[in-house]
Amino acid sequence: MSHAVIITIYKKDRKTIELCTKLYELGAENIIVVNDGCPTGDDYFNELISIGCHILTLEKNSGKGTCIKAGAKYAYENIYNITGFITADADGQHKAEDIMKVSRALEMRPDNLILGKRDIKKSKMSFIYRIGHKVSSAYFKVITGTKCKDTMTGLRGIPATLYDIVINTKGQRFEYEMNFLTKCADLKVPFFNVNIVTDEQPDLESNYRLIKDTFLIYRTPLRFATASMGCTIVDLVLFTIFTYLLPASMQWNVALATLLARVVSGCMNFMINRRVIFENDSKAKNQALRFFILFFCIMCASTIIVSLLSFIPVPATLIKAIVDLLLWAVNYTIQRKWVFKEQ
Repeated sequence: MSHAVIITIYKKDRKTIELCTKLYELGAENIIVVNDGCPTGDDYFNELISIGCHILTLEKNSGKGTCIKAGAKYAYENIYNITGFITADADGQHKAEDIMKVSRALEMRPDNLILGKRDIKKSKMSFIYRIGHKVSSAYFKVITGTKCKDTMTGLRGIPATLYDIVINTKGQRFEYEMNFLTKCADLKVPFFNVNIVTDEQPDLESNYRLIKDTFLIYRTPLRFATASMGCTIVDLVLFTIFTYLLPASMQWNVALATLLARVVSGCMNFMINRRVIFENDSKAKNQALRFFILFFCIMCASTIIVSLLSFIPVPATLIKAIVDLLLWAVNYTIQRKWVFKEQ
């Protein structure tokens, strides 16, 4: 097999040794075990070496994303003729047979990203994890336009042609996997699903920090929403100030106050999104032009759609709130994929 199997471990477990032994029996030749900060002063890693594993040790716990990048870099630089990387968990979730199934699928489809798709209904996952799985898939569909049946799977077959994307994707912990998947969707990399079996429930207590890691995964849209709400408040405050300062006798004073407040809050929103949310340092002039084109289009769309729906016998404020929420999703997606697109 010309693929490197990258297994990350954050604690010592006999399941990892059993998994690696089985993989070698099934024909896996290049297994890289990335030690994410476990003590090395015993025979545990010597046993893995005796099986034939490559051991890569990180000095401190750095997160799954860092481990995947380190493992891929080691394989790319030290193992001859690598054509792909298989990422797998070491906690018993992924069976050796399924890992080999993903490897064979990658051989048949060397330009595809292979995803080990779990049957959530038959798994032993907790109710909260099942809900998170559905929310994650829905979120991914909205922001990328690409359908992915299992965005949270850790078993993936990655072509070596995506090596630069593997190394340069942002993220250190579990957010890395979502960031990588999103980037592949943006690049129109085809996804191919392989059905796998999961008998074990993920060890969320010690590996996945429910609140902190969930925030990291959805950090960008959450911060985008916070910035949007903050700039809306600024817009309202400025509008109030401008209407007070402008002479009441002045024609179109309300329209002028609205325009001035919207321009100032829009400039503020642009700077926050550029520097803080999307962290993109490309040419500000081009980004600003795209931002305000989108800004104008969203504003016009909101006005037109709310006006067209005004015949519905519900409060206009409710109609506007629903329309603006839908347009917010459109606004976020276009800003991510066009205004502040990574080069």
